[in-house]
Amino acid sequence: MQALALGGCLLLLAACGGRTRVSSGGVSAPISTRPGGVLAGTVVLHDRTWNCDGPVQLALVRVELTDTAKDAVHLGPGCTGTIRRLEIPGDGAGNGPGGDGVKVHAGAHDLVVLGGTIDCGRKVHGKHQDAIQAMGGLRIAFHGIVSHGCANSFMFVNTGRGGREVPHEIRCIGCSASTNNYSIFVGSSVGSGAVDGHFRSRVPPHITHSAVSPDVSGDSWTSRVQ
Repeated sequence: MQALALGGCLLLLAACGGRTRVSSGGVSAPISTRPGGVLAGTVVLHDRTWNCDGPVQLALVRVELTDTAKDAVHLGPGCTGTIRRLEIPGDGAGNGPGGDGVKVHAGAHDLVVLGGTIDCGRKVHGKHQDAIQAMGGLRIAFHGIVSHGCANSFMFVNTGRGGREVPHEIRCIGCSASTNNYSIFVGSSVGSGAVDGHFRSRVPPHITHSAVSPDVSGDSWTSRVQ
């Protein structure tokens, strides 16, 4: 059996059958790699960020973080495909990411997340802490995500530092969230935003002048009293 490092966890390749196992922090889950290098099955990690850097067809991604400044999930260059369910548990205190739930980077494209939860932990000083922060990416859709406890925004879309890639068509559809500051923030981007969502926050969905063709419609918002 051969051991290889992959995305900050240990990947053990079986000698036959293409079956693999991801193990990290005592938590493991069976996965498999289909022909063409598509990651399939489930990924469960403890106290490690999951980095998506290739094609996926995953039933579940679950990232459990405790007392950490880490982000839970990074969607990076080459990340494409389908995640049927995403789970990032948090309680606003010691459990959950102290950074962002999901970061969408330049190079991620044509990815759909079909449901799940993104809850935050205690915000770490100096961190922005959004449930979803998109600094790049192309045609990324989140469906039916439910989120609680993130300090800044549920969804923050804005070209990242250095302007490597303007986010294009980054959307959350039918999502529901309670956050401390913004609900949806749409900055420098094209065709991005939230549709048919339900949000509770201090600031209603906000669109800046640098957003081109923002897609914010059918959303409801309730004021959060500080």
